[in-house]
Amino acid sequence: MKQFDTMRNETTGSLLVVPQAFLESLAEGQNKILALLENTPDKNRIGDYVTEAEAQKMLGRKATWFWGMRTKGLLAFAKVGNKVFYSRKDIEKFLEDHKNKL
Repeated sequence: MKQFDTMRNETTGSLLVVPQAFLESLAEGQNKILALLENTPDKNRIGDYVTEAEAQKMLGRKATWFWGMRTKGLLAFAKVGNKVFYSRKDIEKFLEDHKNKL
């Protein structure tokens, strides 16, 4: 005998009866999609670039500091409209150039 689960359609109020195997296959597909989404780059990244908000989190600095680095020419950036992007490699190079040498 097949096992069935019920689902209520919230928009029409109707009740649907579907095989349990079907629900399990849906759940398995959903888990695969979630795993793929977790392995994709952050939505704020474009290629090798990160938004200023992400760069702030990476370096623990505020927008004013980044503005100062841009105006002094110490940190390369790209600006599209009012959104500022930094190359991940440029951020790593900046850190490497400014680390304390013991």
